[in-house]
Amino acid sequence: MSTLNPRRKSAKSFARNGQGLAEPYNLPPSICFRVTRYCNARCGFCLAPPDGAHPDEEILLRRIDWLLLRGVNTIHFCGGEPTIHPGLPRLLVHVHAQGGKTKLTTNGIKLPEALLSILRATDTQVKVSLHGNRVHHDAMVGLMAFDHTTRNLGRLIAAGIRTSVQTTVVANAPEVVEWVSEFCLNNKVRRLSILPFIPRGNGLDRRVEYELSSTQRSSLRELVAQKRRALSGRLDLRWLDFTAQPIHVVEADGCVIIESATEAQDKVLCQIP
Repeated sequence: MSTLNPRRKSAKSFARNGQGLAEPYNLPPSICFRVTRYCNARCGFCLAPPDGAHPDEEILLRRIDWLLLRGVNTIHFCGGEPTIHPGLPRLLVHVHAQGGKTKLTTNGIKLPEALLSILRATDTQVKVSLHGNRVHHDAMVGLMAFDHTTRNLGRLIAAGIRTSVQTTVVANAPEVVEWVSEFCLNNKVRRLSILPFIPRGNGLDRRVEYELSSTQRSSLRELVAQKRRALSGRLDLRWLDFTAQPIHVVEADGCVIIESATEAQDKVLCQIP
């Protein structure tokens, strides 16, 4: 059994003490919903590495209802790796039965045919993590996953599911922007999000290796801006920097958190009952 990190331990204490539990919570219309902290990859930059949290389906359904009742209308399933949770198809259907919308971020390693059908039926927007060519991608995710990810990306597109790609860029690898942009153009992907490395989770341990210097970060952002202009009308290329735009997250243990550039800056809102 994994030991909770200090942030998550304080979140539970925060909820038990009854602080910050007065409503409304000012939740956004869309929220990142971690269904598990298990994963079938071992990314060295992972923001939410495995920690033993893997709630059962009924608990997740109750949390979804709690969010929908408080004004959230889009549940963005993430993890860990959400596709490995056996309850994901039912969760997707449940959100839509309640009038909500769904998104999914996945490493694309696993995509059962039944899940593909549910994604299509629920009009779920899917974002697939692809970090460069075969050698670079496999090195980033810690196993030979490139073929699985690209094959399943193709299946999503062929099924008519709205599918985009997201790419995490680490130090000394700006060339991946060119490679992934070309891949998207050649494979009918219409949107690409570039994420500069953030030293959270596993990334904190790999900071020396992966962190972009201020000069590299500025150069990368300018490169993305240039590519966006050059590819306008062909590829919607976006700069997605979570350090500048904190996001609301429901952790796998039920804590609602505003995640910032570092875990020390995170703000705990509440614990879902």
